[in-house]
Amino acid sequence: MTPSDDSLAAARALLAPGETLVWADRPDPQVLARSRLPQVIRGALGLVVIAGFFWLSFLPNWPAGGRGLLLTFFLLAAVLYCLWLLAAQVTARKAAVGTLYAVTDRRVLVQETWPLRRLRSFAPGDLDAPMVSAAGPGFGTVVFHDRKLPWWQRSAGGGTRIEAFYGIAGAQRVAEEIARLRGAPQTGSEFPDEDT
Repeated sequence: MTPSDDSLAAARALLAPGETLVWADRPDPQVLARSRLPQVIRGALGLVVIAGFFWLSFLPNWPAGGRGLLLTFFLLAAVLYCLWLLAAQVTARKAAVGTLYAVTDRRVLVQETWPLRRLRSFAPGDLDAPMVSAAGPGFGTVVFHDRKLPWWQRSAGGGTRIEAFYGIAGAQRVAEEIARLRGAPQTGSEFPDEDT
């Protein structure tokens, strides 16, 4: 499978003057959705815990007044968060259409246009040695940024920040291009870490 003309044109629009596009493509929606499975599991487990906690602890003796209202608000917020986690696969499928991956001679790019528009850029110094894993027939995933988060940024979702190209064709070739970029001499060009 070769990158579509649409992907190449969208990637070329992101290039800085003098920057050369090496590779660009969009993720496979099914593979991107499958990568969100841990979030779905956390959401389902969260709902089970909330329901059990609610049923066994509070339903028989629901507090009145302000305490009851505060407890209702807390439970509603927790349930909404769990439902948001459960919807991660559905939103990932929708987001795949607006997600663009690119490797240039200066950086690695990830552009997302849904639900919010943002561009993440990784200079050669930000890249880790790429790791490739099979992600389905003809597709692979390339992890190029795997860093441990400081304690204040950790959550129940994990203590690392992983950036990857999910569900791409020719993953091994893309990993080789990222490794080549990682070993290239620094050009001194600074790109913004994130655009909104």
